[in-house]
Amino acid sequence: MIYAQQLIREGGPIIYLQLVLLIVSFALFLERYLYYYRSHIDTHEFLRGIFNIARNNKITEAVAICDSKPYPVSAVVRAVITHFDQGEPKARHAADEAYMTELPKLRRGLKVLACLGNIAPVLGLLGTLLSLMSIFDKISQEGHFVPTTELAGDVKSALLTTALGLIVAMAVHLFSFVLAQKMENIVGDMEKGCEEMINFCLVHERNKQDKQDKQDKPEPPARDARKERVATAERPARPPRPTDVESL
Repeated sequence: MIYAQQLIREGGPIIYLQLVLLIVSFALFLERYLYYYRSHIDTHEFLRGIFNIARNNKITEAVAICDSKPYPVSAVVRAVITHFDQGEPKARHAADEAYMTELPKLRRGLKVLACLGNIAPVLGLLGTLLSLMSIFDKISQEGHFVPTTELAGDVKSALLTTALGLIVAMAVHLFSFVLAQKMENIVGDMEKGCEEMINFCLVHERNKQDKQDKQDKPEPPARDARKERVATAERPARPPRPTDVESL
């Protein structure tokens, strides 16, 4: 701990800027990570519950369940459920609108984090240049015979700022990678939920239409076997044909 404090003092003011940048980046990473964690849902289990409810034509209850779960996946599924009665194209358009509404919420802060990752090594380079300028100032003031002990502090400061800038940049890029993976998983769940909900609605509507067609189709009248036997018994015998008489 004491050695770290000594390095910070020797690094100069650029070190403090890099530490502030690291703290801000970590705070942003933590906020985004918790947001993605809260936004994640077991899509398979959620859709299975919605399918069981919608299969019984309880559309209002299915919409209420989607409203009670403020997740990006539930927003897309809700859009499909509430607009599918207007046709598949309308449902897909509503799902796209819900997708475009949720996507900025997922991307918020990622560009800032990437920007901080790019600034970190630049700050390290700036600290190095400032230290080199200090070295040349001392050389110009005291001539060619400058004690190395006076230049060692500036050289160490230049190395410290460069090293810390690279460390902060690597950490921030790692934060960005983890968050990008989390966001891609949620976006994939949104697309999966949209497609599976539309396919379910199509199959459900087709089954309902087939059932309705069977109910509307008139059944053929039942045949009375007793009347058929009586009619057969009362039918007159066929008179013999001339060919039959000649054969006799």
